[in-house]
Amino acid sequence: MIDKLGLYVQADGGNGDSAHRTGLAMAIEALTGNTLQAEHICEHVLRYLEVEPGFFVRHPAEHYEDWAGDPSNFSRDQASRLILGFAVLGKKDPIKRWLRQMAKRVFFHQNNMNPVEKKKRPRDIMAPGEWRNVIRGLGLWWAYPALLILDLFFIGDIYTRSKWDGASLYVPDLKFALKKYWTPAAWIANKLNDRTPWLAEALHNHSLEKNGCVELQSLLIDLSKS
Repeated sequence: MIDKLGLYVQADGGNGDSAHRTGLAMAIEALTGNTLQAEHICEHVLRYLEVEPGFFVRHPAEHYEDWAGDPSNFSRDQASRLILGFAVLGKKDPIKRWLRQMAKRVFFHQNNMNPVEKKKRPRDIMAPGEWRNVIRGLGLWWAYPALLILDLFFIGDIYTRSKWDGASLYVPDLKFALKKYWTPAAWIANKLNDRTPWLAEALHNHSLEKNGCVELQSLLIDLSKS
């Protein structure tokens, strides 16, 4: 569902993965040509999820899972979808703000707390997929040789994906890679990905049965046709 703040949450209102789902919606809307809707979502992201320059939360947490509003619980899977959305929209400033904070942490993410056990945990490190999207999002054409290598990881993503929301962590990125700074690896990966049941897995994950965000289903179908 979409809550009163315009953020994407679970069917029961659970907001722990709201940044991930909202960023995913923003990215897919932009990738499928619905730029105005993507811009609208981006406004909500910047208003409610960026609590300080370059610092984000999963959700402002006005209800349900209060830990979602703690910046120390903001992990790589949440950040990567927001950065992808900014990148597809060409929003360089929020990417730069986030990247500056990442650099201060030697490219480790914000999440240093286990939200369940309330104990310190190792932070997630910036992954190849995030570097791909930063290069494309900031228009760093001179880093194209790095993309020739980084895009090879798409092939690994396809065959190691989790049936639980795994496709959302690489398929939109792959479609973006085919649109900006095309590489042979991305083209091959897309052909291989078309032979997998990624869409069926994603639709099942975002079904009411799985307490998913059903609004993402139609977007994923549109993405599969792009």
